[in-house]
Amino acid sequence: MEWLLLLLVAAAAAAYVGWPRNEDVFIDATAADRLRMQRGALLGELAELDQDLALGRISAEDRRTGRRALAPDLRAVTEALQSLNEPLDLPAPAPTAAQTPAPTEAGS
Repeated sequence: MEWLLLLLVAAAAAAYVGWPRNEDVFIDATAADRLRMQRGALLGELAELDQDLALGRISAEDRRTGRRALAPDLRAVTEALQSLNEPLDLPAPAPTAAQTPAPTEAGS
C-alpha cells in the first residue's frame, strides 16, 4: 500500500514539474519590457555559468560552450532594444514603505 501511495506522489510531482508552463506571462508588458526581462534572464544565466565555474561545478570549457550558446540570443535582444532606442536595463523599482526611511523630528 505504501508503494502505491509513493508511486502516486511521484507521478503527481513528475506531472507538475513536467507540465508545460504558460509562456504568455508578459501580457501587460510592452515589447521593450519583454526584451529587457529576456535580457536580464540571459545575463542571469551568464552569471550562473561564472558562479558554477567558480564553485567547480563545471569546467572552463563547459563555461565557454555555455557562453557561446547564449551569446547569439543576448546579442539579438540587445540589438532589438537598441533599435527601439530603449535603455538596456530595467528601471529601478520604486521604494516600498519598508524601504523608505522614517521621517525624523527636526525640533527634538
